[in-house]
Amino acid sequence: MSDVLATIKSDHDNVKSLFGKYKAATGTEKVTLAKTLIAEIKAHSAAEDASIYADYSKFGLSAASNKQEHAEINKMVADAAAASSNEAVVTKAVTTFIAHSDEEESQQWPAIKAKLSSSESATLATQFVNAKKSVA
Repeated sequence: MSDVLATIKSDHDNVKSLFGKYKAATGTEKVTLAKTLIAEIKAHSAAEDASIYADYSKFGLSAASNKQEHAEINKMVADAAAASSNEAVVTKAVTTFIAHSDEEESQQWPAIKAKLSSSESATLATQFVNAKKSVA
């Protein structure tokens, strides 16, 4: 049975890993990695909005600030997509996403873990994965 937080963490970790490769890359590889990072962040944000954020009130949390952060990140991602060869623009979008994901994991997930049943978690994990596929 899938665990929604493990599924989302895997996505967070994937972006961090890609960013490490991006920072080390040069030339066309760097631009390709920038485009991959942009696509991953967009799909991840849309998938969270469509799955776990829809249930945030159940966990005693508000998704409003997360959705606001996603809107800001998506604006940065759009800027990065328009300038995928501009390292500063891409780095700003990715580092903002990473700070957001670290905040989710450290500050919000303990409350979710305390209230989420394994069957609910599996359902949300499926919703997350399906929503991410539909965006990609």
